[in-house]
Amino acid sequence: MKLSKLVPLLIILFLTKSFIHAQEIGDHPRVFADKSDRQEILSKIESEVWAKASWKKLQEEITPYVTRHIKDPEWIVSRLAMYWKDGEHFTQCYIKKQNWDYGEGNAPLPTVRLPGMRTWNDYLNVPLEDRIPYNESGDLLGVSRSSADKTPVLIPYKETGHMIRANNMEILKLAEKAAFAYYITQEEKYAKFSSDILWTWLLGTYYMQPPLDPQQSTKGPGGYEAGGIMGYYDYEVIHDDRQIPAATTYDFLYNYLNANPHPHLKTLNKTTTEVAGNVFKRFIEIDLIRGGKVGNWNVNRYKNILNSMLVLESNDFYEDGKGREYYIPFYTEVKASDHFAGLPVIMEFYNKTTGLWPESPGYASSMIPLVLEMGVKLYKSGVNTLAGNPIITKAALANLGWLDARGNLVVFGDMRGGPANISSFESLLTYATWEGDIETAEKMATVIRKNIASGQYDRNASDWQSIIFNQPLLGSGSDLPFHKAAYSPFHKHIIMKNGNDENNGLMFTLYGGKHKSHLTKNGLAMQFYGQGWAMAPDASAYESYWSKDAGYHRGIMGSNTIVPGYSSGDIVVNAMDPFVDTTSGLYNTSETSENVSFTDVSADEKRRLVAMVRTSKTTGYYVDVFRSDQLDNDYIHHNLGNSMDLKNDVNKTLSLKNVNDLGTKYDKNYAFFKNQKKIKYADDFNATWTTTAVSPALITNMWMMGQNNRDLYVVDAPPTTLRSDITPGQVNKSPESTPTLIVRQNDINGKKHPFVAVFETYETGDKSIKNISKLKTSENFISLLVTSKNSKQYICNAIDDVFYKVDKNIIFKGIFGIASEKNGEFEYLYLGKGKSLQKDDFKIAAVKEAVSAELKYKNGKYYYSSDKPVLIQLKKGKLKEYPAGYNVEIK
Repeated sequence: MKLSKLVPLLIILFLTKSFIHAQEIGDHPRVFADKSDRQEILSKIESEVWAKASWKKLQEEITPYVTRHIKDPEWIVSRLAMYWKDGEHFTQCYIKKQNWDYGEGNAPLPTVRLPGMRTWNDYLNVPLEDRIPYNESGDLLGVSRSSADKTPVLIPYKETGHMIRANNMEILKLAEKAAFAYYITQEEKYAKFSSDILWTWLLGTYYMQPPLDPQQSTKGPGGYEAGGIMGYYDYEVIHDDRQIPAATTYDFLYNYLNANPHPHLKTLNKTTTEVAGNVFKRFIEIDLIRGGKVGNWNVNRYKNILNSMLVLESNDFYEDGKGREYYIPFYTEVKASDHFAGLPVIMEFYNKTTGLWPESPGYASSMIPLVLEMGVKLYKSGVNTLAGNPIITKAALANLGWLDARGNLVVFGDMRGGPANISSFESLLTYATWEGDIETAEKMATVIRKNIASGQYDRNASDWQSIIFNQPLLGSGSDLPFHKAAYSPFHKHIIMKNGNDENNGLMFTLYGGKHKSHLTKNGLAMQFYGQGWAMAPDASAYESYWSKDAGYHRGIMGSNTIVPGYSSGDIVVNAMDPFVDTTSGLYNTSETSENVSFTDVSADEKRRLVAMVRTSKTTGYYVDVFRSDQLDNDYIHHNLGNSMDLKNDVNKTLSLKNVNDLGTKYDKNYAFFKNQKKIKYADDFNATWTTTAVSPALITNMWMMGQNNRDLYVVDAPPTTLRSDITPGQVNKSPESTPTLIVRQNDINGKKHPFVAVFETYETGDKSIKNISKLKTSENFISLLVTSKNSKQYICNAIDDVFYKVDKNIIFKGIFGIASEKNGEFEYLYLGKGKSLQKDDFKIAAVKEAVSAELKYKNGKYYYSSDKPVLIQLKKGKLKEYPAGYNVEIK
């Protein structure tokens, strides 16, 4: 059955009560698998290579800890972050200025330590083996992420940031994995290890009341009162996630925990189920009255509490009548309050045309995997939230549009980049398999194979949850169609591609920028790619939103753009080819040229044209024409590289002088540029960035047309990334700086005298471009000649509706045009939203409105493409009208 034909969502949702009453108290495990699933999972581990490898990996990870636990049961437990000190087993913590202030009360057992602060810091925990056992102070040993010095230092409790939560999450996840291993093997050693961790955390949480915030720095009083952003055990609802592995562990160990109750339960006069229910219900109740009902906060809140909901017993087990069937509809049905909104409202948040979530890719791409993961778990419990919801599949596939050739997410807005989350496609494969929807299952399998083939996804290293849910890959092949253009008006973001393989694919992005929605005011920022890498990247190496350098990385200074000027507001697409009809989708549906793609965008006083020109199957370059209607401008270009040098147009190195500062500063984040060097230079020049971190070296060459009143600055910008997988050889990864060029024009209008550049990325010895020269310019027009090994392109760009005669052989009227020759012979004419382009005896022209059209000569035949009726003249022929069409042979 196909997804579109499944029973509508709301009919299923109201069947929630019937499935819950069908399960008796004590019917565990139930969230991921039940008793009857065990044999099927064992068979999968035996028959599926990826499942066997993943199971082996899990065993190798936990076995050393489980083995040590047999002889030293205190070792792992002592490394939990708790209030261990006698007399200071706090039961109530107080918050001040969004950080821990003090605690009071003394429980009979150590209580779980609250993170010391809301904000993050620069430090990671040292390995478990090196952590302080029974740590009474909460001061933690940490290693700097940004410093080259990895010597551990002691971080005071109130400054530990995310380290407390990360410590306890790591240990609880070990318990979770061991609980799964117990389910699979039924070996008690796994249960003992897992339960000792769980009991310490569960009872330590049971005695702790929700923190209070008397000054309401978190926008609420805390405790059990509504309002604000705090969860039960963290400063933010979205970080209240230690309950997730705890609930799973409880579910897998349910029978063992009841057969081996903690001795302290006698003191409480309560059962295991009662204590666990008390703790998990606190998480649920508090998380439902905090945070917001829109955006990623809302989805992440449900992700945190769903397991807690599912492990509860039925309503009639609890005195307050609140069990599974009471809580689950808060997610599945159309219920909303000031603080939450259920799944039907979440689905309305997606753009119905593009399928995109209205936040930056880092946030947006993580939302649909969560919705799908929750959907699969609920399906196991008898509630189908995926039926009748076609936007879910559309949203999952839409995220593919944000991927580069390596399968990494494009970086813009608040995000780190890196591989896309493949779990959404795994979940859709699982659901489709369960429903017998072979067509969808094969499509999802193809996406998964593609990411395996590109090295971005290792199914052999799947987690335990995936061992349970993942299904065999149906069909064959791993090739996915890609789109040459994608445009999301909400994000003000355009992607254009020519090819989609790592070695030879070309790609650029143009980003308008906006405020809020985790998008950033980056101006008309460009990125371009080479060898599958973002060679001209958008910087994203800040530790957190509270880091001192966050303003640089999140703002305009970390981008490739012009300052001062445009930072937010509407953008106007003056021309785009391939064109994206944003009223009907995210992608182009046709293409004019196999060699040329471009987009021309305006915003306030800025206008930028970026073009991508392929010169062979393995070579190509980018053209950048950036206009700014103001007298003083800084063109900023960050590029990957271990080194950078400037040369004149005859390849002679320019001599720059050290300067103390950059003079004019259009933004306070200029302070992050270091080691400034300067030269006053008005002629054409070349900038070269060389990445020696890989072999052969990867080189980017930038040619820029000269201009009067110009200063060139070479500076060391902050690192590009904190990640190890999005730059070649980890070049410019923190703490390594990024070589950056600033081209300053003083007292000369940047609209009449634009910044014009050509970029080429290549491996050592493979440079294709031999020469670049300016042909003719005026206030509204520029033309260039780019000569490569086997071809040359005459490039034209204008911002008015005037005929320009480049020389006696070339006449142009339009926004963008290229006349290309190959081995001295005609190759193609390309006209991008123009009226006319003629070279020698070949001509293409609009009949009425401006056209995007191409005339090409290939394999002894002429072909044309045009989005509107077009006039074409061939060599020694007459001008003749042809209808709109693509790749049409001229007979």
